[in-house]
Amino acid sequence: MKQDKAEKIIQKAERKAQKAAAQVQVASKKAEATKQKQAAQAEKKANRAAKSAEKKAAKKTKAAEQATKKAQQAAQKAQEKKAKAVAKLAAKATEGQGEAGADGKGGKKKGKKKLLLLVAAVLVAAIGAGAFFFLKGGKEEEEPPPEPIAAPAEYVLNESHITALPVWGDEVLVYQEEVVPEPPAEPEKDEEDQKDGETPEGEEGEEGEEAPAEEPAAEEAGFQKILYRYEGLQSPQDLVSAYAALMTTADAGFSVVDETLLRIDPPEFGSRGTVQLARNVPAPEEGGEAGVHSLLLSWDAQGCTVTLDMPDGRVHDPKPAKTSPTAPSRGLSDLEALHPSKLGLPGDSMEAYELMPQEGSVLIAGNPSPCTRVNIYGENGQIAGSYFLSGDGHLYKLDDEKNAVVELDWE
Repeated sequence: MKQDKAEKIIQKAERKAQKAAAQVQVASKKAEATKQKQAAQAEKKANRAAKSAEKKAAKKTKAAEQATKKAQQAAQKAQEKKAKAVAKLAAKATEGQGEAGADGKGGKKKGKKKLLLLVAAVLVAAIGAGAFFFLKGGKEEEEPPPEPIAAPAEYVLNESHITALPVWGDEVLVYQEEVVPEPPAEPEKDEEDQKDGETPEGEEGEEGEEAPAEEPAAEEAGFQKILYRYEGLQSPQDLVSAYAALMTTADAGFSVVDETLLRIDPPEFGSRGTVQLARNVPAPEEGGEAGVHSLLLSWDAQGCTVTLDMPDGRVHDPKPAKTSPTAPSRGLSDLEALHPSKLGLPGDSMEAYELMPQEGSVLIAGNPSPCTRVNIYGENGQIAGSYFLSGDGHLYKLDDEKNAVVELDWE
């Protein structure tokens, strides 16, 4: 019997092991399939990006070729005009020379000099004009207007997908632009510093040798802002208002902030305005610093723009308001130390009275701090008066005739 039981236990363990092995195999297949799917998606994404880059490069190359062709045609026309003008002037000068030659030999030589000087001046002017034309590249070719793109369903910000502004319809045009950062301002050098930095030739080092220029420190490349411009919207302010409400839900995680990333109340969405939405992003698992996702929305009657950015700092709440210092807490011992006259009671000492605090608390109009009611009894056991001690140190007396309270002074 024991042997049969042991065999059953062994068989059961073997079945469990086989089942576990099958589960491991299934999990491995799922992991491999997921890995292949992710690799395929990444490859597909890279192919799309490469095709997009190729299209952009082809457009720019075509535009450059057209501009070069136009410049060459314009240069050729300018040269032909200059040549015709030179020919006309030369013909007129030749006619003048013939007339002068009829008068004598001296007139012939004089006419030749005038002709040479005139032709030289015209040639110099033509060469100068041609050089200026080629340096300028002809008329400045205006950049072709940007082409609209399909309205994105999601924005991609540092590999994070964010729900985009919900727009649709053929009448809505969407343009994507890169915001070029402004170059940092160069520090101004004082004249004295420049004079001190100058080194006369021959004093230090060999003449003609220049000191090696210091290599500028490499600046870390910041995030490239991306701007989406929407045109042809029916009601931009209502669209932006609804989008801001959607993105500030708990699921989206954004907040309305100011330029310092301080959380603020949403603005009033009028006919034009600006609102910034931002959220904190945790540090990536492979290492690095935490960041911020920012969406800057601007709108007017014609349309709106959405600028994607990753500013420095963290989204934060305003500091709690500092509470004003309250009066010191007062208790029964303070009441017992008062002179009876301060409480409107006869006698020279509070030893003749008994103080009985009541359960619960009450609120006095004009004071948000809860008050404790204290009844004071005289020697005969009769109530001498009812008083109220507030948590912020105020003292009140109940006026039975007027059914109202009167604040008393401690001092």
